[in-house]
Amino acid sequence: MTTTPATPADPVAVLRDALAPFTTPARLGRDELLALLTVLGDVQAVLDAVKLRAAGELVARSVLAGEENPVTRCGHSSPAVLLAERWQIPVPAARQYCLVGDATAPRMSLAGEVLPATFPVLAAAVSAPVDTPPVGWVSVEQAAVIVRELQKAAPGCTVSDLACGERVLVEHAPSLTVTDLRTLAGQVRDRLDQDGILPREHRQRQRRSLTISTTSDGMTHLDWYLDPESAGYVITAIDTLVGHELRKVRFHDAGAATDTVGGDVPESRSMAQIRSDTAVDVFRHLATCTATGLNSKPPVTVIVRIPLDTLQSGIGAGEIDGIRTPVSAGTVRRMAADAHLIPTILGTDSEVLDLGRSHRLFTRAQKLALAERDGGCAWSGCPHPPSYTEAHHIRWWDNHHGRTDLSNGILLCSRHHHRIHHDNWDIHVDDNIPYFTPPPHIDPHQTPRPGGRIRIPHAA
Repeated sequence: MTTTPATPADPVAVLRDALAPFTTPARLGRDELLALLTVLGDVQAVLDAVKLRAAGELVARSVLAGEENPVTRCGHSSPAVLLAERWQIPVPAARQYCLVGDATAPRMSLAGEVLPATFPVLAAAVSAPVDTPPVGWVSVEQAAVIVRELQKAAPGCTVSDLACGERVLVEHAPSLTVTDLRTLAGQVRDRLDQDGILPREHRQRQRRSLTISTTSDGMTHLDWYLDPESAGYVITAIDTLVGHELRKVRFHDAGAATDTVGGDVPESRSMAQIRSDTAVDVFRHLATCTATGLNSKPPVTVIVRIPLDTLQSGIGAGEIDGIRTPVSAGTVRRMAADAHLIPTILGTDSEVLDLGRSHRLFTRAQKLALAERDGGCAWSGCPHPPSYTEAHHIRWWDNHHGRTDLSNGILLCSRHHHRIHHDNWDIHVDDNIPYFTPPPHIDPHQTPRPGGRIRIPHAA
């Protein structure tokens, strides 16, 4: 008796049947709609994983000669053009699939041995096996950013340093937007390829410009490009004044309609308007004040962070708080020559950083220590500097009898402070890194998201 092999199921039909209950989202309740969004995200992760593998194989075969080459067989000039036609996507999007698929596919040695992918950690993050939920999944767009920046750094760093940078980017990618990840990837690139910082810094300096024009309705428009060193002074000054203004705001309960400035006047300005007004105040003060210094304004402190050995040797990179682009050690040394430096060691015997239940409010020394740990608002990807934040208890002072200790403190801007309380996020600090765990209605997997200052590896 002979048996007929079973005909493989049509994957498109299987997927269509599985999603049939969700094809009328207008009829779904709130929780059902949220569940649908999660399911579609998981399906997209699995689908992208398969598409990346196929794109990687297409790139590998595109170098073959004759009829075995699928790209030339279809009359196309490149794998990306072929994918763009087959998947009905723009060519730039197809190039991303090819780039990531090739970088995360196993390689073949000249001896015929199978080697790991060029970026094995990223390969694991985009694989999203179908039998496990795609926790920590990295999207194709994010993966393309990681690959491009690491490829730029590769010629100027060791293999171990490159692998360390890859781990940092893959670890933080799931909790960052593509824009924020692009900024972080640029910082990692500059940290790994320190020889490339000076040429980039020189090009940035040459591009500085300030263009003033008048719009048709009489507004004055400023188009201002600043290199990182110059931006360090300008942005820090504006952010300090904005932070001073924000601290006048008295926040009401969640049901309140407006905030108030100084407890009396409703605050109707947007953040962009507040930032504009504070910048104008600086120039108004300069135009009208005969005394030296801005004595009526809050003191402005530009914080530059750099390892001591890098500062001494002049080789390597540093960073300016509030500026996302690294600067060379030479720039830091030049800034140091123009400033009065006050060396400070936080947490010595002369400074109490844990107050237990004896004090409710965090001290200035504690806030400085939290700023060093969190870098500003500790929420993943939030760009607000320390001047825009307040120190909050992780375990509440009243309800949970939380202590005023560093391990129980965190810096948060107003928006994310309110979001954490309204949505019931959980926060814990592990190895000096704050983690935010979303509630089930936001992430059914409840995967903790790392926050705080992202620690970029130092190149060897």
